[in-house]
Amino acid sequence: MFGNWVDVANDLLRSCRINQQIKHLSECGADVFVHLYESILEEKVPDFIATPRSQEDDAHNVQAVIDSLALDFLQVSLSHITGENIVKGDKESIKNLLEIFDGLLEYLTEVSEASSQIGAKMYLEHRALIH
Repeated sequence: MFGNWVDVANDLLRSCRINQQIKHLSECGADVFVHLYESILEEKVPDFIATPRSQEDDAHNVQAVIDSLALDFLQVSLSHITGENIVKGDKESIKNLLEIFDGLLEYLTEVSEASSQIGAKMYLEHRALIH
């Protein structure tokens, strides 16, 4: 589906105005996915450890992102992706989570554009009724 996953990651970071670039997929750790979650969904990660002191804390934060995506937004099981595997640098897990964020951003952008168009149409119709 995607050619270069590093490009996908960097495009997502750029689209979300996150001032970070990666050169290797293994650089997509907890901080990247927490930033993407908070930027795309405009919400804080539930049960977030603000000052992670270990790999376990990072894994916890990524797992919180995964669980919230699965339960609160997508209503699908994401049991094939774990915070532990993301933090360990498992490329397949990183690709899967990037793909989810890429699709989510695309969907939310389309919804936002559609609601903007509906809003503009209603505004113009309302103005036409007033004048």
